[in-house]
Amino acid sequence: MKILTIIFAALLSASTLCAQESFTVPQLTPEQETEVLYNHVYAYFAAGLNMAKEKGVSTEAYGKYIGEQFQVFWDPEAGFPFFVNQIMFILQGVNPYSEMKIVEQNEKMIRFTMSNMNKLFIQGPAYGISYNEFLACSDGLLKTVANHMKTNFSYKDTDGLYEVTLTAK
Repeated sequence: MKILTIIFAALLSASTLCAQESFTVPQLTPEQETEVLYNHVYAYFAAGLNMAKEKGVSTEAYGKYIGEQFQVFWDPEAGFPFFVNQIMFILQGVNPYSEMKIVEQNEKMIRFTMSNMNKLFIQGPAYGISYNEFLACSDGLLKTVANHMKTNFSYKDTDGLYEVTLTAK
């Protein structure tokens, strides 16, 4: 009887060890890496915005708060061209599914559009925030940083076509 118990235990242990899944390091394609980063940026943004709303802070005020935190990384003496190039780079990076087009520009102003800014919100709120809340928070953030950089920021949105105007002060 002891031998049967030992054989049963040995077979059970062997089958359990053989049945364990072998884990491997995932190999992501560049497209998968982009998708993961894109979703995480929005998820973290939304989580902060949701927490702010729970504490009674408006979406615009939370955006302004984020902008105030970012100001230390922006040197106003770097000038308008530096700010424009950096903001365009950042905005394009935040939404890799957007096509950016320069509509109008001169040495003191640039206007550009970005398509598909509402991609995550087409079926409604994403991560607990609406597209309008996302835009209001982004507006507060970008206006705060732009003002710090001696620039006026404005935007308009038409069904996900995001038009930005930056004007040197």
